[in-house]
Amino acid sequence: MYKTIVVCLKDPRRTAALTAMALALAERHEAHLVGLYVTPDVFVGVPTEVSLDYIQQAQKQIEADAAANEATFRGLADASGLATEWRLEPAQGPGYEAAVTRHVRCADLVVTGQPEGGAWRGGDLLTEILLDSGRPILFVPYAGTFEQLGDRVLIAWNGGREAARAAFDAAPLLQAARQVRVLMIDAPRGASSGPAPANDLAVALARHGIQIEAARTKSGDVAAGDVLLNDISDWGADLLVMGCYGHSRFRELLFGGVTRHILEHMTVPVLMSR
Repeated sequence: MYKTIVVCLKDPRRTAALTAMALALAERHEAHLVGLYVTPDVFVGVPTEVSLDYIQQAQKQIEADAAANEATFRGLADASGLATEWRLEPAQGPGYEAAVTRHVRCADLVVTGQPEGGAWRGGDLLTEILLDSGRPILFVPYAGTFEQLGDRVLIAWNGGREAARAAFDAAPLLQAARQVRVLMIDAPRGASSGPAPANDLAVALARHGIQIEAARTKSGDVAAGDVLLNDISDWGADLLVMGCYGHSRFRELLFGGVTRHILEHMTVPVLMSR
């Protein structure tokens, strides 16, 4: 069970959807929900020489975003009757990263929105921080509505450390699922590999009372990220569970990778661990 859930907020236009998702999870797990907004430093990411008027307008926008996030979160949280709290913390420069990390590392699960652009394609500063937090992160797509979560769950499996971490971090969601599918793409050849890793994971999770099956497929000329997205659509999954950054960020930036592809193109909520 997830007993402490943090919903990490940023864009006020997405706060209602993210809060609703987090509240639904908190109700399901009888969890304490924290709404978190760490205000960015007005000087981070701006040109070296800017006018005083620009700085004042930027600061006003940050304050407006904070007020809007708090009003939306409190309104929905109070109406829910669940155990919730609001946390607002101003941060300056590198203190932003430390502030976000301090709050989320004491959570069982973090909920946030799919990144939109940023310094690297498919991510932004908040995403970078959260993926380094050591906690499972549930990314909610910025497009679409998701009234149901975790009825049919697809686990992306490659036998690696990150994938194993994600699968077991997701156990509280998997236990409530009607169907879970472990998918291995391009299983390596050899007597000691093949489909066995996926089967081993399925057997281990089944001992937790999870209804699960193992499957494998070949990517051919299709990118692994697109294979996952196609399987989500064909199988009707409403949640993807996967490890992230099996390769270094630098390699993913240069050559592409599954993590970046899914962050850019996700069609259902995605639980990631690292």
